[in-house]
Amino acid sequence: MLPNRVRLSTNATNKLQYLKSKTGITPNILSRFAIMLAIKDDSNLKNSGTQDLDGQVLDKSVLFGEHSDIYDVLINQYIYDNRIDLEIQKSIASLIEVGIHKMGHIKNLVDICNLK
Repeated sequence: MLPNRVRLSTNATNKLQYLKSKTGITPNILSRFAIMLAIKDDSNLKNSGTQDLDGQVLDKSVLFGEHSDIYDVLINQYIYDNRIDLEIQKSIASLIEVGIHKMGHIKNLVDICNLK
């Protein structure tokens, strides 16, 4: 089950703000993209850099919106398939961190549209 709140790292918070300034897309939507990029690439969460988790807090309803049930299934299946041994909140923060790293090349909205 998804947590009611997810706290991000300071690094992720800063990167999301930077991406928002370049694209106009809010951090919660960018976080959804990041989660899906990390899951799609079957990323390893061990080196995600989420030690501090002193950044922005996203409520479940804001982070996942009306699709929280879908994210719940996808994230939990990913955790199960990859034998992730982290609490769910840290797993989600790690997925966002890894996904944001994969979005490092983004400079504008067109780059978001070309994410694969």
